[in-house]
Amino acid sequence: MDLTAAYREILILVGTQTGNAELVAEEVADHLAGLGFECDLTDMADAYPELLAEYRQAIIVMCTWSDGTPPDNAVAFVEGLDAVAPDLAHLAYGVIALGDHEYDPYYCVAAYRLAERFEALGARCTTPHLDIDGTPRVAHYERAKTWSERCAQAFAEAFEVPGPA
Repeated sequence: MDLTAAYREILILVGTQTGNAELVAEEVADHLAGLGFECDLTDMADAYPELLAEYRQAIIVMCTWSDGTPPDNAVAFVEGLDAVAPDLAHLAYGVIALGDHEYDPYYCVAAYRLAERFEALGARCTTPHLDIDGTPRVAHYERAKTWSERCAQAFAEAFEVPGPA
């Protein structure tokens, strides 16, 4: 898989309540780093909407909590996105959504809503969302790594960054 056309930096935003999304995000970041990417793993508690202007590529790894709400560490970021409403036309992104089907109709809805907000602000989702049902297991981590490669390939295709002359 030729990823040389992709930008090297990827922002990975993590919205987690119990730490499961963070574990998935760390696996994805390590895997992409092994492919030559610089992954800036950022807890949503430390993120702010203006941060998105610094990146062309982002991966959101986020769980849904309770009755469809974002996890505690993501609430301020989500509210800030609504308040600031930055232009995200420069941004390509992908989403890994964690949830539990036992909580339908709220399965993964917080991550889906954040993706809808990104789209409304002009960002382009380049890869279908990856859903993880329940507590992540080894198979989920492997699927997330495979998905991250497809996402990176889609980033490369979205931007077609010229290589060295």
